[in-house]
Amino acid sequence: MQGMRKVAVVGSGQIVSKEAYRESFMAELVRNAVHAALDDTGLTIDDIDTLVGCGCDMIDGRSISSVFSLEACGGFMKEETKVEGDGTQAVYYAAMRIMSGAFDTALVTSYSKTSESEPHYYTGLMSEPFYMTPMGLDYLSVSALQADVYMRKYGITREQAALVAVKNLKNALNNPYAQRKKDMSVDDVLGSKMLATPLTEFDLCPSSDGAAAIILAAEGTAEMIADSPAWITGLGCCGDIYYPGQRDLTELASARKAARQAYEAAGIKKPLKDIDVAEITDVCSYHELMLYEALGFCGDGEGGKLVESGKTEMGGQLPVNPSGGCLASNPWLVTGINRVAEAAMQVSGKAGKHQVEGARTALAHGADGMGLQTNVVVILASPA
Repeated sequence: MQGMRKVAVVGSGQIVSKEAYRESFMAELVRNAVHAALDDTGLTIDDIDTLVGCGCDMIDGRSISSVFSLEACGGFMKEETKVEGDGTQAVYYAAMRIMSGAFDTALVTSYSKTSESEPHYYTGLMSEPFYMTPMGLDYLSVSALQADVYMRKYGITREQAALVAVKNLKNALNNPYAQRKKDMSVDDVLGSKMLATPLTEFDLCPSSDGAAAIILAAEGTAEMIADSPAWITGLGCCGDIYYPGQRDLTELASARKAARQAYEAAGIKKPLKDIDVAEITDVCSYHELMLYEALGFCGDGEGGKLVESGKTEMGGQLPVNPSGGCLASNPWLVTGINRVAEAAMQVSGKAGKHQVEGARTALAHGADGMGLQTNVVVILASPA
């Protein structure tokens, strides 16, 4: 991103993802995540210039949902705005606000209490209302259709997809914030409850309650806040056709274009070689295989072979989702912020038990919409 103001992630805060936070209000979750991020940086809310919130009125069941989270973010008398989409879109927006020169620091927050709503109905409302909604299309059914056509086109097996779940849920054992963490086998994944062919319970992400916050800062400020800022060297964003039936569900064209934008800005020529660790949004296990291809880690149809090779395992050539990814925790809308936070911690050497040794360049990916319709790619790097 030559000629543009440099921006870095200088700190983050997550709370443990759970199936339900029955004892806590949404504002409490937000407040805890914000305080964790501020504690991580040693800043106070007075040091923050602008706030970017990420929430969804439909999930909350009320309009202008940011009204109820703003005070918990510390937004009193501060410039603020809201994104209603995946958390990576909020990070993208906040980074651009700093690049513009209007602000030096930004706090990005998101929260999820899907235990008080129903993702089936929420995602069903994303579909076209006259023809698709009555058919019952939602994130599960579209993901299953997508997995099926992908398998048929490239000869991908259920066993190859199950390896993704085995890998990620095992990685999650070392992530203190993960909801679902298990040491399991391929047979365990294949033998779990069938939700929508070919997706079983462990092929699909859970629905989680959670919250997260990250703090971004401009060059000149970031170095004073963090010893090892995670510099954003590349950004890419692209949305695909709204109707799932009018796009090739096997190609993830918008993820491919978003990656191309981010790679060009960051100077990445060979993703498998140039990237040390990746945190990607895998709504289902098949999505991770498809994203291997769209992000350029392997050729088209080779995602299954790549996971079989062990190259995306911890200790492999390019570890993918060392945190466990979405299959381990999926607080809706928070997921993208978690991906950026985890990638930033990796290049800053702060990822704890799931730290990838020697990680200096990381990729964070987020997606929104039916069948990963809209994609954001963020490249982060350690200080030179």
